[in-house]
Amino acid sequence: MKKDNMIEDDSEKTQYVVRDTASAVKMRREEAKEAGKRYKAVVAKTKADAHLELAKLKLQMTAKEAASKHIAVFGPLYLLLLCGSFFAAIQYIPSTEIGVVASILTLLITMIGANLRSIVAGENESGTREPEIEAHGKK
Repeated sequence: MKKDNMIEDDSEKTQYVVRDTASAVKMRREEAKEAGKRYKAVVAKTKADAHLELAKLKLQMTAKEAASKHIAVFGPLYLLLLCGSFFAAIQYIPSTEIGVVASILTLLITMIGANLRSIVAGENESGTREPEIEAHGKK
């Protein structure tokens, strides 16, 4: 019975005749250390492969995809900073100018929100959905 998360050792195990238990325990410890080293090597190789795959994906990303990803990740932070700075600056802005600042802020928030919405919906700049590309590269 093979378990998925266990490393299967296909090598032939040599059997030794041991005269005392201390030597047997020492031999088992060495075998366990070797198994641990093999496991760590497999884990390191898997991590290196994952990092390589991520690097390939980042290199293949277009500028539009990178910008969309940036807005999707940092857009809510920008909204928070805009609103927070507006609320903090209200006490320093003359009361006659608060309406102007609020309308400019509303425009900015609307544009960032529209960008976030189009990214989530998968739309392009004309407002239509992007065509789905099949596995063979045909539309």
